[in-house]
Amino acid sequence: MLGISGICAFFQLSPLLSCMVFGATYMNVTNDKKLFKQVNHFTPPVMSMFFIISGMNLNVTALRTAGIIGVSYFLIRIIGKYAGAYIGCSITGMPVVMKRYIGLALIPQAGVAIGLAFLGQRMLPADIGSLLLTIILSSSVLYELIGPACAKMSFFLSGTIKREVIKSVEDYQPAHAVK
Repeated sequence: MLGISGICAFFQLSPLLSCMVFGATYMNVTNDKKLFKQVNHFTPPVMSMFFIISGMNLNVTALRTAGIIGVSYFLIRIIGKYAGAYIGCSITGMPVVMKRYIGLALIPQAGVAIGLAFLGQRMLPADIGSLLLTIILSSSVLYELIGPACAKMSFFLSGTIKREVIKSVEDYQPAHAVK
């Protein structure tokens, strides 16, 4: 993966997206789960560093500047996700209950958006790039605060998950769990 990142950097391509494509291709073309298990062992420290560095780049004083733009982004993204899910469900003939609630499951924002925000910060003029990064980082915090609860609510309201299933999952103790 380091080699892929280096090649992409040389050709001015996104190392983030190329590694994602590589991972998706590898997992779907081969049945080899060994690499996935090996990478899974060092994923937590890498992810921790990623989010720590992201937090260090969050300019809280710039939130005042972002103000209405940041709030607009936050709300418009939620509306867009909800509308897109509703339209997609309508086109594919999904039940009405799915149309109403599946948009809630799309609210969480993953690390890919943060990675792309860092890329945008480097490519844009300094003031605009800093504003973009501040908006994405601060909204990501908010999305991650409300997102999991919204997703869980979506699954219950749409009937995708029943309460009995959750109780059986809560009783499950993985082998690596601390007891």
